[in-house]
Amino acid sequence: MNVEYINPFLTASKDIISQATGLNVNVGKIYVKNAPYTGNKVTVLIGLTGKIRGSVVFSFSQALALKIASAMMCGMPVEALDEMAKSAISELGNMILGNTATIFSKKGISIDITPPTVLVGDNMQLTPTKSTIVCIPLLFDNGEIIEMDISYAENN
Repeated sequence: MNVEYINPFLTASKDIISQATGLNVNVGKIYVKNAPYTGNKVTVLIGLTGKIRGSVVFSFSQALALKIASAMMCGMPVEALDEMAKSAISELGNMILGNTATIFSKKGISIDITPPTVLVGDNMQLTPTKSTIVCIPLLFDNGEIIEMDISYAENN
């Protein structure tokens, strides 16, 4: 796993979460996960193509998803994970990965992202194939966590 490939995800995540939600986020201890692994209640999946191919999975609790959706909608109360709330958390993932792609582009590395997919359910099992899974815990002030799982392989 190339640290040069992980840093753009860190930078974009912290910047975009702060800008889009006004919430403070810090990076926890980064570690490698084994596949298969279980996702949290709400998962946003975005694919990577180009010089780097793979996927990024954002996994978080429903309570945090609702808080983020509310923050992204200017504080409007969000009490259910309806289509509008799913759209907001999907857009957050899209913004983070779009910003990440821009950072890579400035380094001469071309990547594209797929449209986000939102999955909701208990004990979802995820199995990225043929790649290492790096988990970056994004820690919020109230103790909530988004796990950003990055799995990729470099195209030659």
